[in-house]
Amino acid sequence: MSPQHVHEALADGGDALYAAAQSGSADWSEAFGGPLAVALLAAEVGALAAHLNWRASGIRSLAVDALLEDFSAVAVAGELGVARQKVYEIAKGGLRPPYIENVPWRTP
Repeated sequence: MSPQHVHEALADGGDALYAAAQSGSADWSEAFGGPLAVALLAAEVGALAAHLNWRASGIRSLAVDALLEDFSAVAVAGELGVARQKVYEIAKGGLRPPYIENVPWRTP
């Protein structure tokens, strides 16, 4: 597995890995360096996805906190489809950098 393989897997969010895996071909993993390489690449894609989820949660937290300045927790909960108590939990989190600034598919 090369750095280029990692870059490609992250750049397309794992699309090529997924397409190959569901192709049904017996040697689907060979283009990426074999099953071990695919397992490692999939872990990297998963780590990126988890990081982006963490970043999105921080953004949501700031937005919910701002909503609570103008609306009741009950109103915010109704709009978000969560329990009132969950609104306070969401708002409490905030942004906790460091985060990546740009996703790989937007980086030149």
